[in-house]
Amino acid sequence: MKIAINTIVDYSNYGNRLQNYAMQVILEQLGHDVVTLDTKINYVPDNKSKFSKILHLIISGQIMHKVLLRKYNKLRKSGFRQFSKQYIKESSFRVSKDTTDFSFDSDIDCYVVGSDQVWNYSFSRFSSRDFISYSEKPRISYAASFGVSSIPDDLKLIYTDGLKSFNSLSVRERAGVNIIEDLCQRHAELVLDPTLLISQKVWKNLISERKKYKKKYALVYFLGDISKKDRDYIKLITKESNLEVKQLGYEKDYNLWTADPIEFVNLFSQAELVFTDSFHACVFSIVFKKNFEVFKRQFDGPSMNSRIETLLSDFKLNNQWHMDTKNREIINYEEVDSILQEKRERSLNYLSTALNDIQKGLINE
Repeated sequence: MKIAINTIVDYSNYGNRLQNYAMQVILEQLGHDVVTLDTKINYVPDNKSKFSKILHLIISGQIMHKVLLRKYNKLRKSGFRQFSKQYIKESSFRVSKDTTDFSFDSDIDCYVVGSDQVWNYSFSRFSSRDFISYSEKPRISYAASFGVSSIPDDLKLIYTDGLKSFNSLSVRERAGVNIIEDLCQRHAELVLDPTLLISQKVWKNLISERKKYKKKYALVYFLGDISKKDRDYIKLITKESNLEVKQLGYEKDYNLWTADPIEFVNLFSQAELVFTDSFHACVFSIVFKKNFEVFKRQFDGPSMNSRIETLLSDFKLNNQWHMDTKNREIINYEEVDSILQEKRERSLNYLSTALNDIQKGLINE
């Protein structure tokens, strides 16, 4: 079948690019022709009070950092673009809440929505388009995420109508299962994120030509703020363990700030310890059998911890949540691998069965 993946296309988010890549790999392994819908949004910068902002930067001594950051931001985005160009088959057309031409739909046999937070209403990109409201073609969701634990009353109708149009539904966190059941009384399968569907060997092949680091290091990757207390804790642990610290996604470390999605995987593959508040950092710690510690994300807005909570609970890794004491446990990866294998088989079975059912229906027509 010709399958279109509807997900978030973001040239600045590691997990986003890597889950998209993994979803494509799995669908192609199942024998399908795959394209990812270009859903990028062009953000318009806020130019209000531009002069006063520049003046403030000059006075505070930050102007040079901002100049350098602009340069490295271009390099960073270029790396993401190159990764997408080389590894992800994106459509030549764009689909957004403003799209009016849907002629491409005639070439699509089936839509797969997910993974990532495609159904997170707090994102400005979100619309009924993420339920493929413009098409009558079959559709399933794979590991789609709401990113939140509940839906506001004024948006429930959009969600209910959209979810009811799916042939089959799966999500990657229990909160999503509950949302779907509450809104439209339908069952949703709980499945693995696509990045966990493909083996460590596939990820190692992707990074095979990347740099091998000589010094042992701890990898720090936070999407939210790091409190002084948490930063001091990380410094203490890494000092005691005699580990260098690499902070990925930190804009003042220009070299790591420009790391592309492949280097992201490479850094996790060689780390001794991982400290994070990121879902996909947990995923790749598991993929490469790393000891890791998870911190509650410091974020203004609805909590996004539900997917991490599900992941850690399912893999019996709840002890990896950061506590104030230094009671870090060595992970039993023999047990984790056994759970991963069982969940991988179940997730792949959901996906192949859902697509086979659609394919049979298309053939019957």
